[in-house]
Amino acid sequence: MNYCKLSQTILLGLFFLSSNAQQQAKSLNLESKSNEDIRTLALPSYLQKEGDWEFQANVSDDFNYKYSETNAKTNFGKNKWVNFYYSNWDGPGTTYWKYNHVAVDGNDLIIKSSRRNKATEFNPIFSKADKMNKPDGGINAGCISSIDKVSFPVFIESKVSVANIALASDVWLLSPDATQEIDIIECYGGKGSGNAFFAKSIHLSHHSFIRKPFTDYQPRDKGAWYERKGVEAWGDYCWNNGDREYVRVGVYWKSAFHFEYYIDGELVRVLYDKSLATKRNGKWEYGYPTMTDGKLDVEAGKQKIINFSTTENYSFEELQKANAVSKVSIIDPNHYQNGNGYTKELNIIINMESQDWHVAAGRTPSDADLADDTKNTVKVDWIRVFKPKSSDK
Repeated sequence: MNYCKLSQTILLGLFFLSSNAQQQAKSLNLESKSNEDIRTLALPSYLQKEGDWEFQANVSDDFNYKYSETNAKTNFGKNKWVNFYYSNWDGPGTTYWKYNHVAVDGNDLIIKSSRRNKATEFNPIFSKADKMNKPDGGINAGCISSIDKVSFPVFIESKVSVANIALASDVWLLSPDATQEIDIIECYGGKGSGNAFFAKSIHLSHHSFIRKPFTDYQPRDKGAWYERKGVEAWGDYCWNNGDREYVRVGVYWKSAFHFEYYIDGELVRVLYDKSLATKRNGKWEYGYPTMTDGKLDVEAGKQKIINFSTTENYSFEELQKANAVSKVSIIDPNHYQNGNGYTKELNIIINMESQDWHVAAGRTPSDADLADDTKNTVKVDWIRVFKPKSSDK
């Protein structure tokens, strides 16, 4: 017997067995990602202290079904979603939301982007002058809106793989009159096109609007931009050399004046009435905004926040102490909501955007990036919504 040949045969067989086992493990891992039970998957540990929660099936979705893209406006997901924005508006900046840039592949919601071509434009057809006077700069993108709305107290969490491109990947909430907005994730993931500075952050924010004349408030402190050690660009992180990675981002809209932000199950930021707390460099920083002559104070290009204290672990009691000495709202300092805070029902929206302030600064994706399916797509594994059982809303 040729023992050398036999040994080679055994080693080759073990290699293929190992390779097959790795492939099976990888397959099982991918399957387990897409088949997570969003009803029973543990809530963030901090929220578990709040008591029992009730799953809201009408606005939650695991996207474990198939919905093919279509060039018509349609409802899908058992009438939970429409494949467009909730009104006729088709996007900010150089965005042109299109019906056929939305699909569900059996595991994920797919929101894609592409270069707009007026000669072969998809529905809905944009009949006005080119946005931002850029005839060759238009970007088609997908957008979906929930049919039903949410109201506080409510926790909304989504598992998202952001696009690796200089566009915004978004999951957010907006009132029907577009005056109250809460952003769950807003991430400009791709570091190309001069976007490296923004690509390293996930924006955690909210907006208070007046529509006429258009006026927008949002917190602009440095804590509104979440960064993670080792992540230089969230687009690269999520692309993960073709084996897509996801980040879980959630907001607990606890009351009209209280928002809590969670990333991968960890509480990272709290806005409460006239104060805020942000976890930075492993510690919690508490503070509050100030105003001079009716205008929010700014320091080093960011909204100025007076540092009240620092703790190792988050303490709502410490936040209340900061709140007691503050005189300026962090939620709505200009009283655009008439002092009522966030009380309106909000639609859930998931989309991509080419926003005007990025385009004006030259941060817009190339034709090559828009044609690259590994870069131009947002994937959403699931979105889930819970209300405290004690809630009567």
